[in-house]
Amino acid sequence: MPSTNLIKPDWEKDHVYLIQFPRAGSIPTPSSYSLKVETFLRIANIPYTNISNDFTKKSSKGQIPFIELNGRQHADSSLIIDHLVEHFEKTSLEFLSTSDKSTARAFYTLLEHHLAWITVYSRSLDSSWLATDKGYGRILTGVKGFAFKNLILGQMTRKYRGNCMAQGIGHFTKEEIIGEAKKDIDAISGQLGSKQFLFGDIKTIDATAFAHLSQLLYTPQFSDEIKNYIETSAPNVIDYINRIKVQYWPDWDETISTANMNTEWKKL
Repeated sequence: MPSTNLIKPDWEKDHVYLIQFPRAGSIPTPSSYSLKVETFLRIANIPYTNISNDFTKKSSKGQIPFIELNGRQHADSSLIIDHLVEHFEKTSLEFLSTSDKSTARAFYTLLEHHLAWITVYSRSLDSSWLATDKGYGRILTGVKGFAFKNLILGQMTRKYRGNCMAQGIGHFTKEEIIGEAKKDIDAISGQLGSKQFLFGDIKTIDATAFAHLSQLLYTPQFSDEIKNYIETSAPNVIDYINRIKVQYWPDWDETISTANMNTEWKKL
């Protein structure tokens, strides 16, 4: 049965409508989970249209991003991708040997449940950049901009801080967090080696890795040491990110300069 209260009630069959935050000025989206889903849609060559949530719309589960497909709503980035793989028969993007499947699952956990918290921790200390041109400063002006800067950002920062304390990373020293981040980067770099992607050919896990690594590289973090470490000690990770950008985000610069949510990306 179709979902009620659809954002896109006049939907087109087998066309994905991705509801996410508006574009930002330093990265297409400061939400690693939105970037993960959108990158997967591009890798899988699934037709989609972005819809801004205008900072107010959430899924029935209270999550961002979410998608609408054939009149039904799907939330949670990982569950969204699982559904897309099944619906559009993109199982080749998940085909791995038994051993590699186990390794991919371990890297998924590293990325989603460990490395991702570096970015959350950074924003628990300071989210003010989101109100500047690096974030949403260009599109949030007037009363909305004032409210975002003076009210919403404080609420967001406190929420991030509470989440970090509950998860545990909030109890670490900055030096300990940097050390943990370096271990994760070393593991990713070691798995990547000289391969084009984490497991040779492009796979679903690469959308996840790209999304979380991009936050570390392109958005403000609590310490420059993490980005510097990637650049100096894991240059293959930099090459990997650039490779995905060239193939699947050729509109990256246009996207962040114009804030257009639906730029043409198939340029190669």
